[in-house]
Amino acid sequence: MQSEIATLSAPIMFIGLLAGFFLCFYGYLIKSLLVSLRSVLSGSLVFVSVSLVLYDRVALVGALASEAPLGGLWALVFPQHDYLAVLIHLMSFTFGGLLLFFLARRKGKLLEKVVALFTALSMTLMLFLLTLTLLPLQASLIISCILGVIILAFCLARFESYMATESAIIGSLLVSYLLSRFWYLGFTLFFILASLLSFVGILNQMNMLKKRKEKKEVPNG
Repeated sequence: MQSEIATLSAPIMFIGLLAGFFLCFYGYLIKSLLVSLRSVLSGSLVFVSVSLVLYDRVALVGALASEAPLGGLWALVFPQHDYLAVLIHLMSFTFGGLLLFFLARRKGKLLEKVVALFTALSMTLMLFLLTLTLLPLQASLIISCILGVIILAFCLARFESYMATESAIIGSLLVSYLLSRFWYLGFTLFFILASLLSFVGILNQMNMLKKRKEKKEVPNG
């Protein structure tokens, strides 16, 4: 029997499930929107990372090597008594997001490669932060760099396919998370559900992209 809190949150969960399933299976239909939103995140994350490295590299390494790296990074971005650092990091975050958003809205092969590059860099940074919560600093750095090279090659070669893949994974994680929270599923079931949805979602989106490409090539043939 579901609790009152779970019942009250059902409408929110329903909306979240619709969004998750749409991203998982039909994210390719809103590529322009996803690229724009993803570009804001990419630019902001990369630029604020650069500002952290340039402002205080020693403190950054210390925070990454600490027992609570995410908390240490947050303290570096928003130090209590260093208002200049806060201003620099916030300006870097804002400027990076706006710049990549502007580039993503422009047409051109070169600009698309730049957006793809920042997308790969930001995903590498996110993977690094994720692995850092589970593994030591050196191991996290090696793993994230290896995965980053693979992601970069994928982005530069087939950016549209990468965005569809990322959309499917994000959608599957959202659906799995909501169902796990609502039905109190364990991590094993969450992982299995997310993996299955990701696999099916990626296959579906790749198939749809292939069919759409074939339809575009038919008139030209």
